[in-house]
Amino acid sequence: MRQIIRRRELVPEDVHYPGEPGGNGTRAVAPLAEFITAVNSGQPVGNAVLIEPTDEVELLATHLSRLNLIVIEFPKVGEGRGYSQARLLRQRLRYPGELRAKGALKRDQLLFLARCGFDSFQLDASENLQAALAGFDSFSVGYQDGSEEFIHLRRRDSGAR
Repeated sequence: MRQIIRRRELVPEDVHYPGEPGGNGTRAVAPLAEFITAVNSGQPVGNAVLIEPTDEVELLATHLSRLNLIVIEFPKVGEGRGYSQARLLRQRLRYPGELRAKGALKRDQLLFLARCGFDSFQLDASENLQAALAGFDSFSVGYQDGSEEFIHLRRRDSGAR
């Protein structure tokens, strides 16, 4: 069974994605377009959605109370739009549920993803997840504005005021 990092712990994956066979006790993740179409037509919808880099997260603004998981896809190395999508969801739209980064992600990105609001991570299959947990402790100070809920930075105080 696949594992992910959630809130600084290794846990079994609990969802299945479009095109994957479903399993017992898993949540189905619907692509954003399918989710919006189902909601607008009155069809039953799940509580998890998948956002691709070109998707507009603002489409979810009135539906966030239905969701307990939003997965943002990073399909290739160097794709950065997911960072902005996460910040929009957490800061502007005030999404309180689980926000997962999924895809071509490496250990070195973990701290920056967390500072953008992600609280769970499905890293590249080549990554050692146990070693990746150390990525949260790579830096002691954050210079950019961001969330520190799951990273616990140690602040330096120069004493100057």
